[in-house]
Amino acid sequence: MKLKAVLDKIFTDRQIIISSRDHLKYYRFGVPAQAMALTALVGFGGLFMYYLATDSSQERKLAEQTAELMSLQLQFQTASADLQMANSQLSVTQSELDQQYDRLKSVLADRKDIENSIKLAKSGSKKKSDSPEGKIRALGESLHASNSRRENLETEVIEVNKLFLQTALQRDRIINEKSKTEQKLAATKSLLGIYAKTKDDIYAELQETRKKFASLKFDRQDKIETEQKLTSEVTELKSRLTKISTENNNLMARVHDHASENIQTLTETIILTGLDPDKILGTEEVIGQGGPFVSFKPTGELLKTELNYYEQVRKMEASLVRWESLQTILRHIPLARPVDVGYVTSSFGRRKDPLTKRKAHHAGVDMAGPRNSAILATAQGTVTFVGRNGAYGTMVTINHGEGFKTRYGHLKKALVKKGDKIDFRTQIGVMGSTGRSTGRHVHYEVIYEGKHLDPVKFFKAGKYAFKATPKIQEAAK
Repeated sequence: MKLKAVLDKIFTDRQIIISSRDHLKYYRFGVPAQAMALTALVGFGGLFMYYLATDSSQERKLAEQTAELMSLQLQFQTASADLQMANSQLSVTQSELDQQYDRLKSVLADRKDIENSIKLAKSGSKKKSDSPEGKIRALGESLHASNSRRENLETEVIEVNKLFLQTALQRDRIINEKSKTEQKLAATKSLLGIYAKTKDDIYAELQETRKKFASLKFDRQDKIETEQKLTSEVTELKSRLTKISTENNNLMARVHDHASENIQTLTETIILTGLDPDKILGTEEVIGQGGPFVSFKPTGELLKTELNYYEQVRKMEASLVRWESLQTILRHIPLARPVDVGYVTSSFGRRKDPLTKRKAHHAGVDMAGPRNSAILATAQGTVTFVGRNGAYGTMVTINHGEGFKTRYGHLKKALVKKGDKIDFRTQIGVMGSTGRSTGRHVHYEVIYEGKHLDPVKFFKAGKYAFKATPKIQEAAK
């Protein structure tokens, strides 16, 4: 567990950020890439150490082979000297043997002469009985001496032959040893040549490995410098990002606050009309969410500042969406008065009928004004009815969307036709007294989702909204 903790601490996901022409590029330097880089570095180091060890071993073997070769050369020189000495001794022995043979021939020749003399002496003694015995005895002794000398010479010849045979055997043995030594010397020279060639190859490979190692070392140093430079740039970028994040957070906070103020104003405006803002916006209690389930796996890429930033962005976007929704709704709510100059002559709700004087319900408000007063659209929309409508007289109905409609009755004449798209404050007719009417006025109704509402509340809400901020007035336009 401790080893795993140490490895997790060393090998962590790193992110390299490079700035180029005001653009940021992110390069992820993950744990696998770091492990591969470390493995490659260790492999190159091991290969280099292997080549160093191999070269040392080869040099040691080469030194041993050289020493063995020198020993063999010394043995060969010794054997050659012994052979030369044996040849010299053999020559001397051959010379002595030749001399012994010459002496033996001389003795044999003398023996033959003596034998001939003895034979002559014996034959002379038979013819001459008067020959002296002393002369015969002397010849016998001379013959005996010659025999002794011959036997000695034969013994010496045998000894010389024996010595010659031993010398010949020793010479043959020395020749065989010389031949074996020459063969071994030739094999050793061949092996030495192979080792010398192998040494050259190994030396060349070692030089190449040294070059690669030097190149790798240079690349590693270059990468270290690049990493240091990138680390410096990353630190600077982090500082800049922190500053930008702070400025963005402040900006988003201001936008959120401003949007919240406008949302409050718009909400209060809608509340003044007697309507529920959430109902108009269609806000539901349960917010729609969904999607497939994917288990969360922390990657360490999102920093705390990023999470805070995204939370601020989410709040700001939610505020802006609600603000835009309220502004959109505001364009469809009839907050203005249908006349520029005029006053209310009959309120919304229960009243005394102006003709029968009986109690009745009034679905709108009556507003009187100068002759030929312009009747204006209180919000943008589409004309859905133009013409006579019983007690309403000449009437115009406008659908403003989002469930809002307005009616304008008792007009002297209408200036629009059914299907026209009109903008806010567009003149749609002229004030008159058509239909069931006691005098010149406009009957104005506000209808939301089929229900009649009090237009005076809309007038008050519009007055509040237009005073609150010019932007809301622009939104209404």
